[in-house]
Amino acid sequence: MSFSSNLHSSQGITSKIFPDTSTQTQKLSELPWIKDKTILQSINYLHNLEFDVNDVKYIQSLNIILPVLSGEEAINFVKNSQINIKFARLPSSNIHAQYDFGNNCIIINEIYKNTKNPAEILAISEAILHEIGHAKDKDETNSIQEEIECLALNTLAHRIFNKKFPNIFANTNSPIVKNGVCIYSDLFFDENPLKSPLIVRLKQKYGDLPAGDFKHPPNTIALKVKDG
Repeated sequence: MSFSSNLHSSQGITSKIFPDTSTQTQKLSELPWIKDKTILQSINYLHNLEFDVNDVKYIQSLNIILPVLSGEEAINFVKNSQINIKFARLPSSNIHAQYDFGNNCIIINEIYKNTKNPAEILAISEAILHEIGHAKDKDETNSIQEEIECLALNTLAHRIFNKKFPNIFANTNSPIVKNGVCIYSDLFFDENPLKSPLIVRLKQKYGDLPAGDFKHPPNTIALKVKDG
């Protein structure tokens, strides 16, 4: 996926908003190749994530096939596929995360390394989930439909995090939050039945991709992005 305020930047404020996860993080010892503490914290929130059943039904009603149905399923895939996750340089600050197929690695933009901002930590969880969706089909090709499916994943995660940590994303100008994960939660669940704002956004970002492929048959939204 090509995805600050000082209000939440201190360790003290972070600990008040987030519960202690040291015990749960120990369970992630099954991923010994992942060393970064910030990434492990993001993975922990993802590992314990369960989507809202009604949200899933709504997304599926749009003819979107979700690559995974829970955070635990996503992390089990990382474990079984031995996917590395690390911070590294990406071509632009506007690219928040990327799956490197050749090296079987999810890369998070290094500008977020060592962040203590809880909104960014959760946004990194969502970005990891998105890239797991790309990794799951085990090829280097991409399409509008594949992006829709992966964006739907971080949308579902974002809605749960918003419920669990109210206003956590409200007071940050961090690009991965403001110009990344927050946008699609609003667009996918927009009451506009034609999904026109979502289609406009997808056309801007992914209009040069094919509508779909045999692994990701295009739905109405993907076709309108490409040809509408």
